[in-house]
Order: sequence, then C-alpha cells, then structure tokens
Amino acid sequence: MNKRVAAIITEYWDISHADVIITKMLDGFRLDGREYRSTIDIVAMYVDQFPPNDISRDIAARHGIPLYGSIREALLAGEAEFELDGVILIGEHGAYPDNELGQTLYPRRIFFEQVLNVMLEFDRIVPVYSDKGFAVVYEDIVWMYEQIVRHRIPFMSSSVVPYAPQRPVEEPFPNGAPLARMFGFCYGPVERYVYHTLEMMQSVAENRARGESGIRKVKAYKDDEAIERLLSADWLELYRTLGGFINLRDLAAFPAEIKGPVFVELDYADGLRSGILLANPEISTFVSAYQAEAGEPPVCREFMLQGGKPYIHFGRLVLEIEKFLHTGRPPHPVERSLLTTGAIDACMRSLHSGEAIDTPHLLVRY
Repeated sequence: MNKRVAAIITEYWDISHADVIITKMLDGFRLDGREYRSTIDIVAMYVDQFPPNDISRDIAARHGIPLYGSIREALLAGEAEFELDGVILIGEHGAYPDNELGQTLYPRRIFFEQVLNVMLEFDRIVPVYSDKGFAVVYEDIVWMYEQIVRHRIPFMSSSVVPYAPQRPVEEPFPNGAPLARMFGFCYGPVERYVYHTLEMMQSVAENRARGESGIRKVKAYKDDEAIERLLSADWLELYRTLGGFINLRDLAAFPAEIKGPVFVELDYADGLRSGILLANPEISTFVSAYQAEAGEPPVCREFMLQGGKPYIHFGRLVLEIEKFLHTGRPPHPVERSLLTTGAIDACMRSLHSGEAIDTPHLLVRY
C-alpha cells in the first residue's frame, strides 16, 4: 500500500531540487534500463515562493494534488486530523536573504518546526525527509537535532552524492578499516558544494574502525593560505594522488589556476584529519582519497553524477527516500547530517573570522 505524504517546498522549477526529487516521484523514472513508479502518494503540497519559472502549479494540477496556503493546511490535507504517513521537506533554492557570513537563510528550521508542531498537536510522529541537511546556522542545527532525538522522529537528510555510482567498483575502501587521513576535491559555491563533499567523505569515514566519534575543530583558509595548506607536507601526497586519479593536466601548475581557492581542514576526535580543496573552475566532479595509515598509498573514489537531465543519480536517492518513508528506518544515522551540516556552518564561520572554530556540539558517537 502506498504511503500518503505531503511535500513542503521552497521553490519548484525545472531542475530545482523539488523537480529532480518530487517530479520523479510523480512521473516515475528510468534507472539502469528499468522503469520505476512511486510507492508513495503525494496528496498535498505547500510551496513557499512562486518565481516566474514556477512549475508547481501545472504539476499539481496535472496530478490532482491540492496546493495549500500554509504548511499546517498541507499537513491536514483537507481533514480535521493529521493522518498522513510522512513529510518531505525541500528547503533548497529560493529568494532568501544571506547573513553576514554569506549563509543563505533557507527556512529549513521553520519548515521542520511547523511540521513538528502539527505532529505533537495530534500525537502522531511520522518519518520526515529534509533536503538538504539540517538548518543553516549553529543554533538551529543543534535545536533540530535535539528535537529529532527527544521526540524519536524518524528522520533522513542527505546529499545525493553518497548514493551516486562510484568508480572504481572493484576497489572500495573497506568498511571497518582504520582511517588516518582523507582528502577531497570540491567545486561551486562554498556553502552549497563543500556540504556535498563533506557528505561524500563522511559516508566513508563513519564506517572506519571504532566507528564515528565526531568533529572537534574546523578551520577554513582562502586564497594564498589555501594553496599553502594544500602544498604542505600534511596534504601534498594526497593531493598528488587524487589529482593523478582524475588526470589533472599539470599537478604543479594546477594550484595557480584555481580561482578563489578555499581549503578546509577538519580535525576529528579520534585523530582522523580531513582536507577539502574548493578548486574552481578546473574541478567538476566529486572525488576523494582515503589513507588507512600514515605512509600507505591512499585509495581514491569518484562519486559520479549525471551532468544533465534527467540527473538520474537523484533516482537512486528517491528510491532510498521512499524506502525510508515506508519503514521509518533511514539508510544512515541522523548523526551524519548533524556532522555535515554543522561542519559547513563552522566552515562559513571560520572563513568569516579567519579563526579555527571549535565544534563541541559535533562530538557525537555512532
């Protein structure tokens, strides 16, 4: 039996996150030669903003889905009681303000809080999927995590990148292996895309020997300082290995070609160190390297996204979301989203202040 679900969305236009997720659920999609039809029924929608390129009205009309004027109305779906089986929050895109740190203040906490209020009012806790990540700023991130734990809310949030196909297929970094250091490339705007790289690398790191113990400090460097860190003894070997893996033209000249480089270092509680290089415009893929012990050759992994429509890597994520809505069991611990969302917030605070940011709220074990 299909689950009845409401979709709460910031904006809905061609190739927006709402489109590459919700439209696949409504229209179906093809993956690896097979047609997939949704196992959920989206019975109500709330859309926060309607830009000129909005497609939500047409899609809702075509599928007979009511568009409601408030989140509460969408959750009640025309009934006196809250009887839905799940909620999908799409908190990405839209004309929302930036704060002084350059963080776009998407209403993810607002969306989640209004959903929580309805669930508590009617004493009905249902699975909630949030795209992408928790809230934006530190206080809201911590608040959301506390509510999820306190009320035992089945919660899933993820970048699409961890669910993308990987290469080489035959040489994964083994679950349960020790992990001393990891390094990844990134592209695009800092806040939006460093998050994806954090998710990619955390999906590997959390499976290391002794499990996850959290992040204790984040430091972001920019411009010349970023290149100095990249070429330091701490990161040079991993940079060269990963650059060779994706066939950079000239490993020596490459750092000077980066426009506005950013380098992010994360120190984990158990001694693991992570480095991320934002390298526009030369890098256009999500790729990372993992070193089990100091001095060992790192293992490189590329997480492959389709560069145009239909963005079928989102099809793999849609299948995971639908399974979660049926079972209430997320495919990865909610603490991954706490770490990745919290780390990108710390990254933005570090870029703004120039200082390392201590992250005691990210010292979680799982």
